[in-house]
Amino acid sequence: MRVSTVLNRLLALEGASVSGVRLSGEGVIVRVRLSRRRMACSVCGQVYSAMHDRGLRRWRHLDLAGYRCFIEYELRRVACRDCGVRVEAVSWARPGARHTREFEQLVAFCAQRMAKSQVQALLRVAWATVGRIITRVVAERLDERRLEGLVRIGVDGSPTGAGTAI
Repeated sequence: MRVSTVLNRLLALEGASVSGVRLSGEGVIVRVRLSRRRMACSVCGQVYSAMHDRGLRRWRHLDLAGYRCFIEYELRRVACRDCGVRVEAVSWARPGARHTREFEQLVAFCAQRMAKSQVQALLRVAWATVGRIITRVVAERLDERRLEGLVRIGVDGSPTGAGTAI
């Protein structure tokens, strides 16, 4: 079985396939290509066929066999009628992120259970990066309607410190 076939199955990047792999001092760098020709604006989602320009971009992915893994793609930019020049949307990463969705989900999961400094050491990312990832994940997943119908919040100020929410 070819390495690209194995990585296609392991990474399971929706709408993309592996076009090359190389090992470097940074880790495993997996080059991908999209199966679609048309591009979608990463802000509004409008679809375009004409490209403005392109540039190589890299996203940190989940580690492979103890090595850092990076997804590399020549990201195209579109001249969106509503948003201006923007990068195309890719299925594996949130707009503006330099980490894949799976990596960000792992960071957010770990951050619920341990301190940021422990998450940083475990996943080998900067302390500030952990905070930015948490902000992106929460912004995407937080239900805006969670406080609808809420009229009042009260806290019992008992001297025992075991306050009761009302």
